[in-house]
Amino acid sequence: MDEQPPITILNVDDSTVGRYAITRTLQQAGFAVKEAATGKEALRLAAQLPDLIILDVKLPDMSGFQVCETIKANPETFSIPILHLSAKYVSSEDKVQGLDSGADAYLVQPVEPIELIATVKALLRIKQAEEIAKSVAQQWNTTFDSINDGVCLLDSQGRVLRCNQAIIDLFKNLSVDLVGQFFSELAESFFDSNQIDELTTIQHTDIRKVLELKSGNSWFRVTADPVLNKKGVCTGSVYILSDITERKSLEETLQKRAEELQQANQIKDEFLATLSHELRTPLNSMLGWARLLRTRKFDQTTTNRALETIERNANVQSQLIEDILDVSRMITGKHRLNICPVELVAVIEGAMNAVRPAAEAKEIELHTVLASSNNLILGDSDRLQQILWNLLSNAIKFTPNHGRVELRLENINSQVEIQVSDTGRGINHNFLPYVFDRFRQADGTTTRTHAGLGLGLAIVRHLVELHGGTVQATSLGEGLGATFTVKLPIATNFVVENVASKKDLELITTAENTTVKNNLILQGVQILAIDDQTDSLDFLAAGLEEYGAVVTTATSADEALKALSKLQLDLLISDIGMPEVDGYELIHQVRNLGVNNQQIPAIALTAYAREEDRNHAIAAGFQNHVPKPVDLNELVKVVASLTKRIVQV
Repeated sequence: MDEQPPITILNVDDSTVGRYAITRTLQQAGFAVKEAATGKEALRLAAQLPDLIILDVKLPDMSGFQVCETIKANPETFSIPILHLSAKYVSSEDKVQGLDSGADAYLVQPVEPIELIATVKALLRIKQAEEIAKSVAQQWNTTFDSINDGVCLLDSQGRVLRCNQAIIDLFKNLSVDLVGQFFSELAESFFDSNQIDELTTIQHTDIRKVLELKSGNSWFRVTADPVLNKKGVCTGSVYILSDITERKSLEETLQKRAEELQQANQIKDEFLATLSHELRTPLNSMLGWARLLRTRKFDQTTTNRALETIERNANVQSQLIEDILDVSRMITGKHRLNICPVELVAVIEGAMNAVRPAAEAKEIELHTVLASSNNLILGDSDRLQQILWNLLSNAIKFTPNHGRVELRLENINSQVEIQVSDTGRGINHNFLPYVFDRFRQADGTTTRTHAGLGLGLAIVRHLVELHGGTVQATSLGEGLGATFTVKLPIATNFVVENVASKKDLELITTAENTTVKNNLILQGVQILAIDDQTDSLDFLAAGLEEYGAVVTTATSADEALKALSKLQLDLLISDIGMPEVDGYELIHQVRNLGVNNQQIPAIALTAYAREEDRNHAIAAGFQNHVPKPVDLNELVKVVASLTKRIVQV
C-alpha cells in the first residue's frame, strides 16, 4: 500500500530563534515544515497549498493579519487552516482582529509544545472533516444532477430551495433562476390551474401525493413528499417529476392491442357460431329427409322433392367448405392463378347466367352496361368469374324483391372498371371500413335476416389484388343500396391465340355441365376402389357400377395390395387419408410392384382439396385428383378419359 505523504505545515516568523523553536516542535511531532520570514515569502509558499499555516502577527513587510486576509481571499488557498501565534499582540482586541481577518485559531507566546501540537491537530481534524463533507457534497451534487427525473426541494411557502439539472432543463424556456421562485408559478408553463391546485395541496398536508398529469403530448408522474420536522410540522416538500410519456404511449398501445384482440376474439366466436349454424342448417334438411325416406314411403313427386332438397343442401355445404378453404389459401399465401389474356365480357355473361335463377326467384331486374372497346385483361378466368359471382350474389342477397342489380363495364385510361350496384339495404357508414375483412358481418346476431359466413367479400378483395387490381365499396347508408367497384389493368402485348374468348368459355362451361348420357360408358372397366370409410366406398362402387364398371373394394392398403396381385385392373381410385398406410404411400408401393402396376392409371379421391394437396397427389404418382364431395358425373368423365373411353353427351 502506498504511504501517505507527510502533513506539511508552513511556519511564518521573522524571528530566527522563535521560528526554529516552533519548527523543532512540529518536526518532533512528525510534521514536515516549510519556513518563511516575511509576509511576501509566506504568500508565495501558501500557493503550494500546505496543510496548515502557523502565522506570526509581527512581520517586517506586512502584518500577519494582512497575510491572513490575502490567503483567505484567494479561492485556491481559502480552505488552508491558519493559526496566529504572537508574543506581542496578546490582547483580546488583537485576538478578535486576528480571528476576524480569517484565522482559525489564535495562541500567544510563550506556548507549551503540547498545547501547540494539540491545537494543530484539532485544526487538521476540522480541515479533514470539511474536506470529507465537501467530497460528499460533490458526490451528492453529481448524483443529484445525474438523476433522470426532475427533483425540486421547496420551503414551507412553496419556493424553490434547490433543484437538479433535469428540473433546470425542463424549465429552461423560462430563462430565470429557479431558486427562490414559487414552484406553482413555474408549473404554469406546463399544467393548468386545476392540476396546479392538486400539486400544491401537499404544502398543507403531511402525506405523500402522486399524480399523473398530461401536458400537451407529454405525460408526467409527479410525486410530492412533505418534509416534516421532529414535531411533525411540514417545513417544506420534495417534488419529483418523471416523464412517463413513453410508458403511457406503451400502455395506450397495449390497451389498443388488447381491445383489438378482444374484438378479434369476439369476431372469432361469432364466426364459429355462424359456421356451426350455417353447416347445421343444410345438415338438418339432409338428415331429416334421409330418415323420412328410409322409414316411410312417399309418392314419386315427394321423393323427388326430398332428393332435390338433399342435393341442394349438400351443394350449400360444399360451397361453405370451399369458401373456408379459399380463406385458408389466402392466409397461407397458397392461392395460385392460371394467367392468360381473358375477355371480360365472356366472364361477365357467365357470372350473370349463374346468378340469374336467384334473381328471377326474387323478381330482381338484372341489367348490364358493357363497354364495346378493349376489355382484355391478363387473369385467371375461373377466379375472375368467382369475383363477379360473389359480388352479384351478394347484391341479389341484400336486395329486396322487385329490386334492381346493375353491372357496368367501362374502360378508364389503362384500366377496366367493373361496377356492381344494387338498390338493396346498403351499408352502415361505420361498417364500411370493415366490409372486406375476413369473418366480419354487419349483422352477426341470431336474428339476422341473411345467411352466410362473411367470407365472400374478403375472397373478392384477395383475388382482385392477386390480379393487380383494387376493389372499393361505397354506400350512401342503410336502405340506399351499395356499389362495389373493381379496377383491373388492361392486358397489353399478348398472344391472340391464347385469349380465353366468349366462345372458349362457353365450350368450357358446356363441358363442365355435361352429363354422361351413355349409362354403360364404363362397361367392363375393372376398377379397384380403396377407402377406409365404408359409406364412401359403397357409394363409389354403386355409382360406378351404374355405368357398367366392375368395382372391387378395399378398406385398407393391405387389402388393396392383395387385390392387385390377383386382378387385371384398368384403374385404381384411392382415398388419401387412411390409417397406418395413407394414399401417398399406397401409390408408391403400387408403382414398385412391377411393370403392369406402374402403368395403371390412378385417381386420388380425397377430402384434402387444396391446390397443394392436388400437387402432392400428382407428384406421388396419381394421374388425377378429384376432391370430395364428388360429383359422380365428373368422376365418370375422369375415369372414362383415363381409360380411353369416349364420353357421349
